[in-house]
Amino acid sequence: MVEIVKCEEGHVSLHDSILESRSQLGLIGDISILPKINSRKVKRAIKSYVPGRNIGSEPVLLLVDNTLLRSGKQGMIITPRMLYSFSNISGKFSIKLEDIESVSPQVRYALGNAQLGIVVNGKGFLSLPGMTEDSHIFRDFVEWEGVLVGEEFSPAILYFSIFLHKALACELILDKESDPGPPPWYNNG
Repeated sequence: MVEIVKCEEGHVSLHDSILESRSQLGLIGDISILPKINSRKVKRAIKSYVPGRNIGSEPVLLLVDNTLLRSGKQGMIITPRMLYSFSNISGKFSIKLEDIESVSPQVRYALGNAQLGIVVNGKGFLSLPGMTEDSHIFRDFVEWEGVLVGEEFSPAILYFSIFLHKALACELILDKESDPGPPPWYNNG
């Protein structure tokens, strides 16, 4: 049973937003959505990057698996109340969903290699290197939202950023950030 977190009047819950966007989110190869999330991946993700290795009784609504071998040990999970993320490049990051004020798709560079990701609240970098899909569905949606797809971002990372912006009712920042310097970009653990 999924606990539905009530939102302000006029806003749908995160779970409802995920369900409404299931067909588009499912086109991003790294994303798994409840109920079709591999339980072993969830256990590995929790063990790898959730503080205290415990999410209580909260279900994982969405899992992003950044690993090549699909182990789930790096990536991101979203529960009804929290976002947890980890990669070797950007480190561990966790935040209450209600504390997310802004999301910004960005490209950071580690050892000369581009790292696609999303900056949360101007500081936490969620490395999402597998979000490279270039589907006409993403392009159409992103452009319908008034965002032009350029050369730096994939349509998938732009789509996911817009999805989070709408689902969490937070600000979407499309300006390129100033150079954050070399990794690691660890903010919290």
